[in-house]
Amino acid sequence: MNPTDLPACINAKLARYFEQLDGEQASGVYKMVMNEVEPVTIKFVLELVNHNQSEASRILGMNRGTLKKKIELYKL
Repeated sequence: MNPTDLPACINAKLARYFEQLDGEQASGVYKMVMNEVEPVTIKFVLELVNHNQSEASRILGMNRGTLKKKIELYKL
């Protein structure tokens, strides 16, 4: 995978989002993006490691306790 694929995809989606605002003022974009991306990323990694939370937390670079909270938050 080309490391520029993900940023290009995010840029394209953000450009589309702002185009669709059609003059409306944007607000809370960072939170919106994180709420969309974070659960998908966590779910993908959990499935990759057969729900081994220790391994998933290592891959994600987050504390296992934080991962557990996010699993509960996103109902994963």
